[in-house]
Amino acid sequence: MNEYLIQNADIANFEDLSTKTGDILIRNGRFETIAETIDPKEHPDAKVIDARHMLAMPGFIDCHTHMAQSFIKGPLDDVPITEWLIRLFAIDAEMDREIYYYATLLGCLQSLRFGTTCVNEMGDAQHIEEQVEAFAAAGIRTTYGVSTTDIPENDATPILSIEEAIGYHQRVYDCAHGKNSGLIRASVAPAGLPAVSKELAQACKKFADEHGIIYHTHLGEGKTETENVARAYGLSGEGEALYRNDLLDKNVLLAHSIWLSDEEIDMIQEKGAHPVYCPSTNLKISDGIPKMGQMLRKGVNVCIGCDGEASSSNRDMIREARLGAYLQKGYTLDPTVMDAGTTFRMMTVNGAKALGYEDLGEIKEGYLADMILVDMENDLGLTDLQHRVGNLLYCGDGHCVDTVFVNGEIRVKDKKLVDFDEKEIIDKCNELISKLNEKVKDL
Repeated sequence: MNEYLIQNADIANFEDLSTKTGDILIRNGRFETIAETIDPKEHPDAKVIDARHMLAMPGFIDCHTHMAQSFIKGPLDDVPITEWLIRLFAIDAEMDREIYYYATLLGCLQSLRFGTTCVNEMGDAQHIEEQVEAFAAAGIRTTYGVSTTDIPENDATPILSIEEAIGYHQRVYDCAHGKNSGLIRASVAPAGLPAVSKELAQACKKFADEHGIIYHTHLGEGKTETENVARAYGLSGEGEALYRNDLLDKNVLLAHSIWLSDEEIDMIQEKGAHPVYCPSTNLKISDGIPKMGQMLRKGVNVCIGCDGEASSSNRDMIREARLGAYLQKGYTLDPTVMDAGTTFRMMTVNGAKALGYEDLGEIKEGYLADMILVDMENDLGLTDLQHRVGNLLYCGDGHCVDTVFVNGEIRVKDKKLVDFDEKEIIDKCNELISKLNEKVKDL
């Protein structure tokens, strides 16, 4: 591994939104030393980076992704959710191995370019190997599971037996867990109760517990779907169904978490599960607005996710988080809810906790060296150096990110990917997207 000495960085403090100028030594993939000054003569093998006027922050953690949807950004715009789901499954069925690989790679590379260093992916059971290959090629930290279903929400829902579904989760574990020098971890990721039976959900949770991996699912995303689950179980909603069936604990991530009663929020808080806030999707396909402010006040560990681009059109965590913060302020009529410090913690340390990391999400000695350097000097919108942390959230976006480290290695430098020719990637992806669009034009 390379050794780096980052000098003169303005290290962000999310507690009071202040910065402190200092040096950071990265060795063996971790933050070894953080000090006011570090003498480069004492580290002759270190590559020195002058980060003067750069804001140093932990890399962002995107806790709910569908990366291959980077190729479906546009075809499903402004479509009602029922039709959206049917058309999504139909398009997905036309994606061959090459398309799926590059679609996943494109999503990962966009994320890295915008400062995301870790993602929690819910992928496709038919494309496990090519997705793992794409995560490894991108060099992004990944928790990876595949969606499984056994109840038809519509005519296009893939139906599996419990044995088939567990077989796919075993394949993911065998193919992904610990791969790429430990950057990739496996998860279990059943779609969610509207399309998953109690029996399948419990079998998936048992598998996750036995293998020491997280359980990642959708919760309360659609009003109608949530009402259907409530009727089927004779309970108040999906959240209570998870609670009564022993499917909630500290190793569970709950994407969306919109249609929940106050009592269900208390159940999530009691069990220590982690809701994932996906504001762009929630608005664009008219899912609704979750009670994230209420959850935060109760001490629930809320995270943020960009979801899939078929619904969110977004891989930029700064834009996603800003939209989420504004929504909660307007929804609660409380300008203090999801303040900048809280929001940045949702994007970093909260995500790390949800994914089971105890050494990620902070710039701290001994922690994994996932970090970004943000250019605060060459953007007309970021001219107030006394309020740079808050201004990055409320005025900036991912294009401000200059340098990205994952596991102590540089993936983005000078706002460019270092491992890929961006023009070649753009040309290849446009070629394959055109091919896909032609295949699905009559759907």
